[in-house]
Amino acid sequence: MTHRALASSTFNESWLLLERERSSDEDLELLEVALASRHHWRLDGGAQQSAIADWMVSRCFAELGEDRLAVRFALAALAAEPREAPAWLRASLLEGLARAYASAGDATARDGALARAHAALQDETDSDDRALIAEQLATVPAA
Repeated sequence: MTHRALASSTFNESWLLLERERSSDEDLELLEVALASRHHWRLDGGAQQSAIADWMVSRCFAELGEDRLAVRFALAALAAEPREAPAWLRASLLEGLARAYASAGDATARDGALARAHAALQDETDSDDRALIAEQLATVPAA
């Protein structure tokens, strides 16, 4: 199996684990597969894949209440954003930052990142991409 295939399969496994009730052992597995995906994307991916991988790791840490690491990886995702990134990606990365700040209990930073995400999403021309990211934005918890 190639790094790209491993990156994709572990990313998908991260989503499956995020979307269900987990045991404490599965919480550790969630981090394990998200970090494995990040590792493999860094070996066989571009800037966009690296940004998305850091976004996923941040989301997993936020889900588990590990706010310091959630913010750190959300900021890394934004730093890895390609210069010519599509609007949906920018909005999604900002959604991750808002979610990380919510996990940290920082309402001001959360609201700022969420406002920036909504503004970025206005530039997305694909209605399906815009709808998908809008759904993600709607699930960012309060700080």
